[in-house]
Amino acid sequence: MATKAGFKVPHGLAVPFGVMANAVSGAAVQSAVDALQKALDTDPQTVAPCTQAVRDAIEACRVPEMVLKSLVKGLPKGTARVAVRSSANSEDLEGVSGAGLHDSVLGVDPNNTDELERAVLRVWGSMFTLRAVQSRYAAGMPLFSGIAMGTLVQPMVSLTGHAYAFIAFSKHVIEQDAGSVYLEVCVGLGETLASADQPGTPYRLVVQKESPHRVEILSLASFSFGLEDAAGGPVPVRVDYSQERLSSDQAFLEQLAQEVASVASAVEDCYGTPMDIEGVVLVKGAGREIHLVQARPIVEHC
Repeated sequence: MATKAGFKVPHGLAVPFGVMANAVSGAAVQSAVDALQKALDTDPQTVAPCTQAVRDAIEACRVPEMVLKSLVKGLPKGTARVAVRSSANSEDLEGVSGAGLHDSVLGVDPNNTDELERAVLRVWGSMFTLRAVQSRYAAGMPLFSGIAMGTLVQPMVSLTGHAYAFIAFSKHVIEQDAGSVYLEVCVGLGETLASADQPGTPYRLVVQKESPHRVEILSLASFSFGLEDAAGGPVPVRVDYSQERLSSDQAFLEQLAQEVASVASAVEDCYGTPMDIEGVVLVKGAGREIHLVQARPIVEHC
């Protein structure tokens, strides 16, 4: 399907829910979770430090050695850095989106098992960020019992100076328009978009699904920095928009948007429902490669 639809997917691996459920245990974790539950029920002012205490307890646990060895062995040959991404069983449910609540760790050296383990533990621990805890609590979901984090380990998709990250909704949810695709694009890696903690705006575009696939430019980007893949983790690089082609070449921007929108529509057709998609566009010479790193049904009511 990917080849026919015009996109690629990194050949990554998944650490199932059960691995976290078995590995994250013990008196320290349970004590921290119990204290957090009490804070949620009786003392909201202490919730934030209690969430940090749970994350600390989780990050003191161990990932099974067999899992770490399997990850290193199973990744494509020559993989220098990976993204360790979150996928919890408490998100993407009816009425609960969870998008952006949990952490991803980019630029991890998969051949350094200590670094890989720390990244997996950090992703597991991100089930207890303040926002994630408050989201589950507000939705009436359990704090920890039955809740677990699956982890995706994918080779980094990057090309220094020639990578654009995007989030695409195959239905324009703001206008409730199923006939158009809504896109947000930034220079560099996608954490700028996903974290939502950087001042500025992305390129925001709407692409009509029907020919001639008219593109409406809602905003140009203004993030001061983009993230570039590097040894030791992504580094921020100042964006000079006077030299950035997405800002100076409208035809280039519109063509890129149309290509991403075409992929989003194809994924929607495959799943039979509007989709929320994350990916990266690599510009190689005169051509472009679209890589998808995540696709999930749109949750419209949170």
